[in-house]
Amino acid sequence: MRRLSAVVLLGAALSATMIHAQTPQGGVTTRSIKAVQPGLFEVAGPRVNEALAAGITKIVAVPGKGGKSIHVESPYGPIFFDWPKDVKPVAFTIETGKAGGKAAQISAPGFTEGNKGDYKAALDAVIPMAISKAADQRTRKTN
Repeated sequence: MRRLSAVVLLGAALSATMIHAQTPQGGVTTRSIKAVQPGLFEVAGPRVNEALAAGITKIVAVPGKGGKSIHVESPYGPIFFDWPKDVKPVAFTIETGKAGGKAAQISAPGFTEGNKGDYKAALDAVIPMAISKAADQRTRKTN
């Protein structure tokens, strides 16, 4: 079996793309391609693991949509809520459940080294709220 791994930097400050290709017997190539913004994993990684463990499959955070600014998908249905007080709204998406529930993808189109603190504060506030609301939802649906 032939394995190929490569890391390609695309505008070093903007993104890095990691490509893994495997050629199993039979000659069919399967690929897993993941884009990672430098520094984003360090900010989001620990909190994303918590969301993954809680069964949350997706969090989409968008500034300026009021009570529907944050959309969470849990095993018990969708959840919508507004930004926590005193947290600067920043756009991001977290999708879990990849690779059989063992991987996640984090996307933050406006993330830069300069606003790293805003993203950390947002993730530190939003993800625990999402987990809490998903737990409440589970309790309501299973009782």
